[in-house]
Amino acid sequence: MQEPVARSTHLNGLLRSRRPALNVECGHDFEETNVTPQRILRMLLGLGLVGAAANAARGQDYAWRYYRPGNTGIQGDYCDALWIGPDDDPWIGGYVPAFEEGGIAKFVQSENRWVNVSNVDYPEIGHPNDTGTTRARDITPDAQGNLWMGTGRGVLKLNPDLGPASLKRYGADNSPWPGGWVTNIELAPDGTIWASGYATAWGGGGLMRFSPSTGTWTYLGSARPEVLAIQPKPGGGYYVWAADSPGTIGTTSRYDSTTQSWTTFPSTSGNPRNLPGNKCVDADGNMWIYRVLADNFNTVLDCRRPDGTWIGVSPPPGGTAEVLRVTGPMQALAVVGSQVWRFNGASWANLGDWGNTFWTYDLGMDSTGAVWACGVGGAAKRDPVTGQWQRYRVTNTSQFDSFNNDLTVNQASGEMWACANAGTGAGGMVHFDGARWVGYNQLTYGLGFPWPFPTDNSQAIYQRPATGAVVVNPMFNGTLQLAGTNWSSLPGGSGDVVQYVEDSTGRLWQLGEYFHLSYWTGSAWNNVGIAAWGSQLRVDPDRPGTIWAHAGYEVVRTDGTYRFSRTTDDFPELTSQSDTIWGMAVGRNGVAWLGCSVFLGAGGSGGGLIRLDANTGGYTMMKYEDGWPLPGAYVTPWVVTPDGRVWMTYVSTYQYFDGGLCWYDGTNVGTFPGPVDGAPQWGGLPHTQINDMEVRIIPGGYELWMSCLSRGIAVLTVQYPVPTGDMNCDGSVDGFDVDPFVLALSDPAGYAAQYPACDIANGDVNADGSVNGFDVDGFVDLLGG
Repeated sequence: MQEPVARSTHLNGLLRSRRPALNVECGHDFEETNVTPQRILRMLLGLGLVGAAANAARGQDYAWRYYRPGNTGIQGDYCDALWIGPDDDPWIGGYVPAFEEGGIAKFVQSENRWVNVSNVDYPEIGHPNDTGTTRARDITPDAQGNLWMGTGRGVLKLNPDLGPASLKRYGADNSPWPGGWVTNIELAPDGTIWASGYATAWGGGGLMRFSPSTGTWTYLGSARPEVLAIQPKPGGGYYVWAADSPGTIGTTSRYDSTTQSWTTFPSTSGNPRNLPGNKCVDADGNMWIYRVLADNFNTVLDCRRPDGTWIGVSPPPGGTAEVLRVTGPMQALAVVGSQVWRFNGASWANLGDWGNTFWTYDLGMDSTGAVWACGVGGAAKRDPVTGQWQRYRVTNTSQFDSFNNDLTVNQASGEMWACANAGTGAGGMVHFDGARWVGYNQLTYGLGFPWPFPTDNSQAIYQRPATGAVVVNPMFNGTLQLAGTNWSSLPGGSGDVVQYVEDSTGRLWQLGEYFHLSYWTGSAWNNVGIAAWGSQLRVDPDRPGTIWAHAGYEVVRTDGTYRFSRTTDDFPELTSQSDTIWGMAVGRNGVAWLGCSVFLGAGGSGGGLIRLDANTGGYTMMKYEDGWPLPGAYVTPWVVTPDGRVWMTYVSTYQYFDGGLCWYDGTNVGTFPGPVDGAPQWGGLPHTQINDMEVRIIPGGYELWMSCLSRGIAVLTVQYPVPTGDMNCDGSVDGFDVDPFVLALSDPAGYAAQYPACDIANGDVNADGSVNGFDVDGFVDLLGG
């Protein structure tokens, strides 16, 4: 602790002018000497001899971001295409078909993180209502560094060096493409891009060519087969081959770039018939294609030279190669069933089963010989040294739930934990460190952590500020605590927990589903009780060791001994026959805000908002039927933020989700409407149904972390100017800044630890480069002294 900070003439003058009141405070004649500014400021504030608030911040800025299975990690367990870049890191097309969310993501292996380009964040990829818009079927690079992708709604272009701002979609609305599913993209030696696809309900498919020199597409009709290959011609120019995929019988077409004409090859002995996939021409111009046998019916996989002669390679064991990708001159990867095979120019070697799936869509190999495969079930990489396959799925790379039950945010580090379920038999919880997601479930494949409980989800989760340990309620299985990698049980309590909090003394509290509110004594749960169904649990920001809880019928403020309680019966404006408390937001000075119904089903037309003061026992109520300033007819308060705003969700009609998010500061109202019926949209609140909302203080503002049902996790960042003297970073200079200012004077390191999101320089009121006793006068002036 530093020596007491010297006082200035101005503060001494203020002390003399307030001396009679200070005499009462001290119980004797106040002596100005040997009293630190810290104590003086607290006494002046307690006596109301300096102002309570000044310099409120103005001009908030808002920004949204989202975390869902379709825009985190691999972006989906359905992966139709991959491309390995010059840095040996893969770009993988992944999507979630149920929501039509996804796109393409790069796995930065050295940092174990994913770079996500998803339609959740980038509208250019396409709207979720358009089936196929997120599903990249082929990824082809050009000489300018662009990636060209065939999708269910046309062609998508991305330059990885320029990032998502370079995204450009070519579809039926801005090109000659008539609609349909683009499955093949090939690059010709002259730089033109060839794209083909099949007909769907929304378009006829066909073949297109893009000229980079003119920036235009030319539609070439729908008469050609779907699968493409481009092969150099002897003497210059190139061929474009169009054939059916394996297993079909049809003709093969070939385009000659010199004559600009097409030739048709019938399905007769010795002719090429079926292409085994995209990217099947090697650097020497040899093209892997199925050759028709002498019976004019069956085929065998072979290599055709540019001059039209056949090499006569042996086919991969086990049957027809469903997918083939060239890896070098006379070298290739192929999939037969679920087995991956590699041809080295002379023979085939079995590389094993990459993912126990019969739906493999793409293969690739990097410069080290590591092989990648993808399809239904994510992707996998084979280590060229050990021969082991490492799986990558949403369960071990992503925020793998769209209906997270609960979440918790670490105020200091910003890390987040959430309840999560990926599907039947796969779930538990997920951890986000700000850059990467780690799953705790049954399908982590060695990249996450096990979930050693007989359930596939969790109901409540909380990271304890005092120790960093995580407490969680695996559904129906009580309370477990994770410290590092070690689990321990906190036995007893409620089997079903709604929420946890840790009070200011470090005690852990739990709110059970029904008639249960308890704290952990160190060996058992002490139930202090609450009436009805548990709903919300919050820490009191001022009273030591105290929490607030509500359970629909009763609201409680307690430390385990002290207890302040109100039920719906205590509000004559309500009827206990049908009215309930819908939400609770806890503010400073013993105040909580409660949402409620008002005579629901008994003549009421809307809800109410109660401001309840636990220190006085008094309350005020605004009601919809009286013409309140709030949007909608019913509100559910969630949190009170440092700028004094009460954040709530609202709806226009009971149990109909046509509302949004709003805030109220006692005078002003702000709204963020949600989509009607939860329809997908870009920006703003993604869904009006919220399971949990948590606040994290950041420099110059705060974040609202929300679990939005069916839309994963949404984060709203609110930024505002931080005025000089705002030592707790709440956007204004008031009495709540006195203690942090005093701490900054006496213990700068302690201030930094207690207020990690704040800048101690805010206390440098006289702008001399340091926070010291010469700033006290200016700070008192800011307080209104």
